[in-house]
Amino acid sequence: MRIRTSGGMIELSDREAGELRERLRRVASAQPTEETIAVSANASTSVTFTHTQKVTVIDVLAQWMNELGGEEIGEGLFKLRDALTADLERE
Repeated sequence: MRIRTSGGMIELSDREAGELRERLRRVASAQPTEETIAVSANASTSVTFTHTQKVTVIDVLAQWMNELGGEEIGEGLFKLRDALTADLERE
């Protein structure tokens, strides 16, 4: 899965993308974000998040990293967190 950020494209492995989508499904407020990913995946296009969706993804990633201590988070997810955080700082 490819996610478009202001700093460029972030590539997630299939495993990373699957885990992220599963975690987003578990959070009611994150459903629109997961639906955006699903639509992009079906259309074979990159994902572009809104401001609210960026905040949601960062929150879900932060909770995930706290649970695991960051040990099992893939490199792509760290890059995604950093890129989305940078996007929010620019807005």
